[in-house]
Amino acid sequence: MITTTDLIMGADISTIEDTEKQGGKFLENGKEVVLDKFLFDNGITSVRLRVWNDPYSADGTEYGGGTCDTEKIIRIAKRCKALGMSFMLDFHYSDFWCDPARQGIPKAWQGKSVDEMCDATHDFTAQTLKRFESEGVAPEYIQVGNEITNGMLWDMGKLDRSTPEAMSASFDVLARLVKAGTTAVREASDGKIIIHLEQSGKNALWREWFDNMTERGMDFDIIGASYYPLWHGSLENMKANFDDMITRYDKDIMIVETAYPFTTKHHNPECKRLMIDEDFTLEDGSKPVWSFTKEGQAEFIRDLIKATKEVKDGRCRGIYYWEPGWLPTKESTWATPSALKDIGEEEKGTGNEWANQCLFDYSGNANSAIYEFRQQKSDET
Repeated sequence: MITTTDLIMGADISTIEDTEKQGGKFLENGKEVVLDKFLFDNGITSVRLRVWNDPYSADGTEYGGGTCDTEKIIRIAKRCKALGMSFMLDFHYSDFWCDPARQGIPKAWQGKSVDEMCDATHDFTAQTLKRFESEGVAPEYIQVGNEITNGMLWDMGKLDRSTPEAMSASFDVLARLVKAGTTAVREASDGKIIIHLEQSGKNALWREWFDNMTERGMDFDIIGASYYPLWHGSLENMKANFDDMITRYDKDIMIVETAYPFTTKHHNPECKRLMIDEDFTLEDGSKPVWSFTKEGQAEFIRDLIKATKEVKDGRCRGIYYWEPGWLPTKESTWATPSALKDIGEEEKGTGNEWANQCLFDYSGNANSAIYEFRQQKSDET
């Protein structure tokens, strides 16, 4: 079975620099703490940081959501590495957010052919990794794409499941794009390659995806998963899928994104919506297993850690909590108006839609859930 030293406890803290600049304060029992140091002291030994190609409008306006350009991510990586943390670099291959609903081509890559897009993906990957290495912060883990269940670099690399022929052709293109990134990783880094999907409870979908990509020679070391129970199903389904993936492909697995709300109340009236609020319902109409309270958040983390330790042959190697410190400062927003205009989503509101899934409350006080990571380590040592 997996030991505490094998199971990595991590966090994605890509917004840390912006949150601090915007005046966000992190507190434990009323005393101010520094987020990365506090996490490290409480069992978080690895960080995951996303990188966007060019998260700025033509006039230089930041896109928000951390505005995660290479230079900023290098600065964050340096401070975390100095604490003794390992580091996962998450390539989105976009100027902004990538997820199952959006995978935008970077502005500088618009209009390229498939061959040219592969070259751009390869070169950006290699150059970025060499830059990190030159700064002394080479990542131990490298994601080639973010939640690419439906493809990447749309519409070129978008999966088309309309007919068997269309699906096969679209997997051909996606495999070429992913190969461009993984080849660059092998050339420029010793880091392990992670391929990241969501819908981690849907075994048939994962089998279809990995069967098609492995048949096309996809090179990778670790399967990365998003697991958000309110979108991705039960812990039992997640574990069953992970067990099958390990048997089928002989790869380790990491949960590279997870989170759970501690409240459904809004932090201020200017935030038009939260990702999960009092109106949230599961697709099947059932109630969530854990309450939307600080106690429920802690129970979720406790149960998730327990489930990962029961995955086949101890091969679930880590859990990364997504944005535990993205506090709802006045300027905090998932997207600025300029970003919304550039990505064609001007109908959506700005603001921090994630703040109720942090491991700190709206005043910056540490929730009890944050201590579960350290506690789980203590329980097995």
